Amino acid sequence: MIVNRAHDAYRRTNVETADTASLVLMCYDATIRDLQQAKEYHASRRMEAAYERIRHGQDVITELLVGLDFDRGGEIAVNLSRIYNYLLRELIGMNSMKSPETYNSLISILEELREAWQEVKRKYDRGELDLGTLEGGEGWARSVTA
Repeated sequence: MIVNRAHDAYRRTNVETADTASLVLMCYDATIRDLQQAKEYHASRRMEAAYERIRHGQDVITELLVGLDFDRGGEIAVNLSRIYNYLLRELIGMNSMKSPETYNSLISILEELREAWQEVKRKYDRGELDLGTLEGGEGWARSVTA
């Protein structure tokens, strides 16, 4: 119990103090993990557990979607919006009739996006990229801690 609370506090602190690129990476990691777990639950017919992970994945993707800055992000933000909306539609449509393999394409999309954001993070860390006013205190990645 104490260990769980300490772990939760540590995770919350990581989210609250992270730069924007790190928050986005945390969101991708959480969603990929959610979908991998949901796939396993789905395959073993533990549908309630699968739906719980799917719902959490939806929450995280929704956070990514509402966190987009269309004024500053331009075409990239528009394209990410389309991808996030596609992912949400697919997750909302998940049901017990679909094969657990349908998760693979969604995980693949998220892994590709994660790789791109990992490069953003590397450039940010080297001082080659300014994420401007997006840094600190946004609080939009709260679903990662759930």
